[in-house]
Order: sequence, then structure tokens, then C-alpha cells
Amino acid sequence: MKNRQRLNILTSLVAAVFILSLFSGLAAAQTPKELFEKDKEQYRIQKERYENTQKKFEEAKKQFDEANEKLKNAKDTKSRGELTEKARNYVERAINHTIAQLGVLKSRIELSENKGVIPFDASKNIDAHIAELEQLRTKVQQATTFQELRDAHKELKDQWVKIRLETRYYLEILINHRVDEFITRAENVSTKLDTAIENAKAENKDVSRLQDDASRYKALVAEAKAIQQRADTLLANHSGFASDGTVTDNKAAAEFLRQGDNLERDAIKKMKSASKELLDFVRDYRKLFGKARVNEKGELEAGGSATATPVATSTVNATATATPTATAEGNSS
Repeated sequence: MKNRQRLNILTSLVAAVFILSLFSGLAAAQTPKELFEKDKEQYRIQKERYENTQKKFEEAKKQFDEANEKLKNAKDTKSRGELTEKARNYVERAINHTIAQLGVLKSRIELSENKGVIPFDASKNIDAHIAELEQLRTKVQQATTFQELRDAHKELKDQWVKIRLETRYYLEILINHRVDEFITRAENVSTKLDTAIENAKAENKDVSRLQDDASRYKALVAEAKAIQQRADTLLANHSGFASDGTVTDNKAAAEFLRQGDNLERDAIKKMKSASKELLDFVRDYRKLFGKARVNEKGELEAGGSATATPVATSTVNATATATPTATAEGNSS
């Protein structure tokens, strides 16, 4: 009976370790399989489109740069016409690439795991940007002079500044939500540590190392929570953004996002340290009883046989297949 009790406690602790190792994977694991597969496919399509437009944009930019260097001082009509066409192709490919980036972002925020997280209609804002870009594309196609294309390119750059800020804001909200969930689960793990310590005490084990591990773990989680509360307050004020998620002040929005990024980074760093302390706790607990180990598949082995840990196993699988949070953010920076 005592062996089974020890096994159950260690199983819970192993599961807790994997809970702390996940990030967006948890939400993916909780999403019905058919929705998750649909999300993955839609994201894959948008990502492939983005990569395709990126290649074409880079090619067009290279061709324009080469033509500009060669023909910038030319005065004849043929040379100016060639440069104008290279510029037109370059600006139009840049528009295509920006629209593709917005498609990746929209796909990301519309994942089933993110439903209801953003408190405004971010998809509507993205659609509005795409409509503006399509109008700009028409201007580019109808332009007859190099100066008109210059003006269109400047307009595109101005739009891109707002798009980039809003992209970062939307992703900041999603990340903040994940960190909030992460910390809540980490706090719940503390009760498992207390239970394990009491069990060891009941068997007259020296629990000093377990208590030290648990104390450090709880302290780090508390520090992460304090930092995260500051991030929550910052997001609630959303300086530089209107309540509908659109930019109202570029400079204020950029500073707000810089502060938010730093806070989230600090909170995540604390949680990573807490995860290491939790692993130390599991190792020290195992040393006291010595009849269980975790294999490379995330399964708990006791007495030579493998006993699957449902929470741990599902978490590992979800983490391996979850849509990368960083992709859209990295593509928009």
C-alpha cells in the first residue's frame, strides 16, 4: 500500500514537471483533434504562402536595387521606363508579402486555442489592413511615373509601422494569457510538493532537501507571479492603442510593447528556473525511495515495468506538434 502511495505521488510530480515544460502545447492538447488538425493545415497554408511571397519579394528587391544602381543617373526614356517597371514590381511584391504576413497572423490568432483570448476583434483589424493594401496595390498598378511609385512605397512603409505594432500587441496578449495559465498551474503544483513531503515524513525520511527544493520552487513561482501581475496591469492600460486594438500613437505603442516584452521575458525566466527546482525535487524524492524512474518517453517506470503517465504523455505529444508561437512574431519583426 505504501509503495503504491509513493508511486502515485511520484507520478503526480512527474506529471507536474511536464506541465511546467509546456507552453502553447497545453492548449493544443485540450483542443479537439479535428479542430487542431484543421488549425494546423490552415496555418501551414498561410506559412507556405508567406515563404513564397518572401522569396519573390527578395528577388524583386534585388532586381530593383541592381537597376537603380545602373540606371539612377540615366536620362533616356527607355532607362527611366525600365527603372519604373522594376520599382513597380518591387513595391507590388512588398505588398503581397505584407498581406501574406497578415494572413499568418490572422491564422495564428484564430486558432481554436486562442478563441476569446484577445478582447477585441483583431481579425477585423487585419482585414481592414488587407483592404487598404489592396487599394494601394491598385495605385501601384495604375502608376505612370517613378514618383507615384515612390509615394506608394512611402505609404506602404507608414502602413507597415502600424501593422508591425499591432502584430506585436496581439501576440503579446496571447503570450501573456499563456503565462497566466502557466503560473496558475505552477501554483497548483505546490500542493503536490507538500503532499510528497508529508508522505516522506510519515516514513521517517529526512525531508530537509525536499523542503529546500520546495521553498526555492515556491519562491520563484511567487516572483514570476509578481512580475506577471505588472504585465497584466500594463496590458490593461494598453498605452498607444485604442480599445479596439488599433494604434493611436506609434511612439507610445512601441514603448508599451518594449516594457511588456521585458516583463514577459523576466516572468518566463523565473518559471524556467522554477522548473529546474521542481526537477531537483523529483530527483531528491526518488533518492529517498529509489524504486521509480522516468524514461525518455516521459513514462514512469516502477519495479521494472513502465507505467504511462497520462498527463505527461499527452503534454509531450502536444508540445511536439503545437503551432510555434514565435513564428508569426518573428516574421513580423
